Amino acid sequence: MYEREKAVLLASSASMISNNVCRLSMNGKMYAGVVHRGELNVVCPSAPDTEPRRVVAHIGSSSSIVATIMQASWVQVHDRALLVLATNAGALIYEWDGSVLLCAHLLPQPSPDAHASFCRGIAALYTGFICVGVHTGEIVVLSVEETPNGVIEEAERVRWHSRPITALASYGKVLVSGDDAGNITICEDKEPGLSRLTSIDSYGSPVTCLATWSGMVIAGYLSGHIRLHQLQDGKIMAEVCAHVRSITAVDVAQETGYMLSASEDTYVRVWELSNDPIKLIEHKYCSSEENAAVCGAAFSDAEGSGYVTAAYDRREIFCYAM
Repeated sequence: MYEREKAVLLASSASMISNNVCRLSMNGKMYAGVVHRGELNVVCPSAPDTEPRRVVAHIGSSSSIVATIMQASWVQVHDRALLVLATNAGALIYEWDGSVLLCAHLLPQPSPDAHASFCRGIAALYTGFICVGVHTGEIVVLSVEETPNGVIEEAERVRWHSRPITALASYGKVLVSGDDAGNITICEDKEPGLSRLTSIDSYGSPVTCLATWSGMVIAGYLSGHIRLHQLQDGKIMAEVCAHVRSITAVDVAQETGYMLSASEDTYVRVWELSNDPIKLIEHKYCSSEENAAVCGAAFSDAEGSGYVTAAYDRREIFCYAM
C-alpha cells in the first residue's frame, strides 16, 4: 500500500516523546516538525536538500534559557497557521515558520517540592481558541483575535481532570482531553466558555494520543490499545489491540477515513475507519522501522496518500507514499 520514498536529514535527533511528528501544508508544500529537547527541527520533504530550520524554545529575553519541548503542533485559527510549542515552562505561540514569537503563556514558578511542571496536549477550535493542557489537569484556553496580527491572550482555564493532561484533540468547536490516568473528557465551546458534555472513565492505562473523525473519538493508550468512542456521548464503539507497546501517534486522513497509528514496537499501521457499525475499523497496512522506537508519525495530506515517521535518536524522518 505504501513504499518508502526517501529519508530527510534532521538537524538533530528525535526525542522520545509521544506525538513527535507534526505536519503542515503551506503554499503547496508539506512541512514536518520533530522535537529534540528544546528545539523543533522543521524540514520540507518536498525540498529535501534545503537546510533544516530550528525553532528554539527560548524563554524571556535571555537566549541562554531554553525550555524543554513536550509537544509541537501547527494549528489553524481564523484561516491562519500558527506554531504552538508546549514546554515545561509554558506555551509558546509563533508564526507558522517559527520566525516570530507572538505569545509566551508561561506557567507559574513550580514549588521546590513539585515533581514536574509542564504543558502537553495542543488543539484549536474553529471558534478562534487555542487549547493547551497542563500538568495540573487544567486546560488553558487562549483566544486569538480575528485580524492579521490578532492579539493572543488567555480567555479561561477549566479543570475536569485530577491528573496531568497528556493529549488534546478537537472536532469543530468540541474539545477532547485525555490524562495520564486514562480518563477522557469531551466538552464544547458554548457561551460564555467551555462546557463539559461527557466523560469516559479510565480502563487502567494512560491516554497517549487522541484524534477525531466523523463524530468519533480515537484514543491511543500506553497499553497499545486503540479505542473508538462516540463523540456525542462517549459510548465505546470498538476496541483494538493494535500494538504490543505504547502508542506514540494517531492521525486521521479526514477526507478518506484512513487512520494511522505508530508505536514504540517499531510498527506503523494504517486502518480504515467507517460509519458502518458492522465494520467500524479495518486493518489495511503495516510497516516496521527495524530496531527503532517510533515516536511520531503523520499523514502527508488529508487524503492519506503518504506519511512521514520519526524514531527515537534518529537524525532523519522517513517519507512513505502510495
